[in-house]
Amino acid sequence: MTVPPRPTPMDLTMHNMAQVHPSISQTIGVILHLEGTAPTIGELRRHVASHLRQPRLTHYLHGPGLKARWHHDPAPDLNHRVREQHLPPGDQHLETALTGLVAHPLPDTGPLWDIWLLAGYAPGRYVICLRAHHSTQDGMGLIGTLTTLFGTALAPAADALPRASVGAYLGTAHGMLSACAANNVWNDPARPLTGHRDIGWAHVPTQRLRTAATMRGGDTNDGFLATLSGALRTWSSQYWPRGTGRPLPAITMVNLRRAEEHDRPGNLCTFAPTPLPCHEPTAESRLDHVVAATWTAKDPARRMAMRSVMDLVPAWAFQALATRLTTPDRAAITTSYLAVHRPLRYKRDPVIRIQPFNWLPRHQPASIVGCSYNGTTSVCFVTDAALPGLRELPSLFHDAVEELPQRPDPQMHSPTLPPHTGVTFPAPAAVGGATAVVDFAFIKDILVNQAALPAAPIDQQATQAQAGIDSMAVTVLSMTLEDRFGVLITERDLAKAPTVAALVELVAQRAAQHSDSPPSARERAGGERCHPQPDRTPET
Repeated sequence: MTVPPRPTPMDLTMHNMAQVHPSISQTIGVILHLEGTAPTIGELRRHVASHLRQPRLTHYLHGPGLKARWHHDPAPDLNHRVREQHLPPGDQHLETALTGLVAHPLPDTGPLWDIWLLAGYAPGRYVICLRAHHSTQDGMGLIGTLTTLFGTALAPAADALPRASVGAYLGTAHGMLSACAANNVWNDPARPLTGHRDIGWAHVPTQRLRTAATMRGGDTNDGFLATLSGALRTWSSQYWPRGTGRPLPAITMVNLRRAEEHDRPGNLCTFAPTPLPCHEPTAESRLDHVVAATWTAKDPARRMAMRSVMDLVPAWAFQALATRLTTPDRAAITTSYLAVHRPLRYKRDPVIRIQPFNWLPRHQPASIVGCSYNGTTSVCFVTDAALPGLRELPSLFHDAVEELPQRPDPQMHSPTLPPHTGVTFPAPAAVGGATAVVDFAFIKDILVNQAALPAAPIDQQATQAQAGIDSMAVTVLSMTLEDRFGVLITERDLAKAPTVAALVELVAQRAAQHSDSPPSARERAGGERCHPQPDRTPET
């Protein structure tokens, strides 16, 4: 793609913050855990060199503050950017090395990224760590870079965006301003936030988050946020009385990247207020509040309004909002969630787990990012060290997962429910044991409300082209079926259906086959299978 001459307001705000507050690291990254024999550093450098057509690896912001522009370096020094560490045997040495890499400075010239190869800590295992500066890559951009380097998927086609109403624009503006309102939760004069960071991780079965959320009409991200709310409820009751009995102010990052911008550098996201219902006493009520709070940000029209605001707002105005958000009186917890549905690998070595890490903005209490891959959701907690007990959040998050509602016993299913026809999605992916019926209305609802297609052309006898079902809509359908219901049908298989009616029949058949299949050992333990199928697009 052609890199736009002007960075986004988010890009320029990040770049300006880095110049004004150079002591605050904006390094974000992902840690890939692989099985196999570690490559030599020369082999890894040659592999990266063969992918330097990716603009995120060759572009960086150059210039003062909000006047910076993209600068192109077609041949960054890989001897300086692709490096290695040989570790002594023992997982504790890997943990120490990874904690050190999170704080280690990025290259100070040229494109702001590097890759580290860590090996020696265990036979048959090694780690590749990709790090980047937040001014040049956001979360989805980072996942896109991973896909370029360690995946094989082609870029999806451009998606059709809906028209945003006046109400969507007003709601977007109101949400951004309300996120910057004073809340006085974190500005305790006895314990001012210092910016010194603690970092920790929790690793939980994705299926536990997904099942609990879909039972209440949500998705895995909702399960993640509700679990975080439970962990923070316990923490505030023990350590932070200012936060008890009330929702804790938080923002969540919303991906606004269009399909044709899959390789564009910079930040194509914005923030939306998502108060964490830590005042709610039960996991079920916390889930209900989170599902209601995130519903707006999932609406395609609202996302279109968010993107238009991001494109049109002057950089100085966006910076003013961000500056207000990073004052002690208005501080909020930052959250983000990513799901990687495609298998990744280096050569023949599979990536078995992805471990994210994030930065901590100025005057913020915590920055928490979750990433789901291969049945495990890894959550990174970056917290201000001045807050007592907050480094216990990974352990409290594990405890909160155990509080989530589980799938009810099918034998306890109420006999008073009305009869239905069609195929229902089975356990372990079913929505609460009730009825997600695979029929024309079900598929059309996904295509209209999730893929943002117009409803009128979607007729049962229409071909996919006549119905407006492009490759992006097929990708959204595939991802929705897997992420919400655990049924995997690749984009390639979905695209082969000649008509909408045939598409419905295909999904119904696969759902029935899934229902008849016994769960794997990983599924019985609460995880997902890693599906070695054609690649699919990550999502937030």
